[in-house]
Amino acid sequence: MVNVEITGGICGFTTMVHAEDKTGYKASFQLETQCPNWKKVNDILGGKELNIMTELFKDKKTGTLNSQVLDVSMKTIPHVSCPVISGILKALEVSVGLALPKDAAITFKK
Repeated sequence: MVNVEITGGICGFTTMVHAEDKTGYKASFQLETQCPNWKKVNDILGGKELNIMTELFKDKKTGTLNSQVLDVSMKTIPHVSCPVISGILKALEVSVGLALPKDAAITFKK
């Protein structure tokens, strides 16, 4: 199980992503959040087995991306720069062993 905490920013919401390897580049996630929009995404995709290769990479033949995480997020989340989108995908990637766990950050400098 991979657990990732994401602080959204000025909204003040924190979202916990719990991603679980289901073997064979398949994984699922659950979200814990007070954000009403991410709660909707969790209602749709939470616990659903996802093909992580499809989630993270474009189809080699067509060049299209068929990510359910991105599709549902773009239809549900009004603020497309929300870092939770990247955090979910990164947690899923690490859960199946396609990346090592390493903190990432967006830091504003004056």
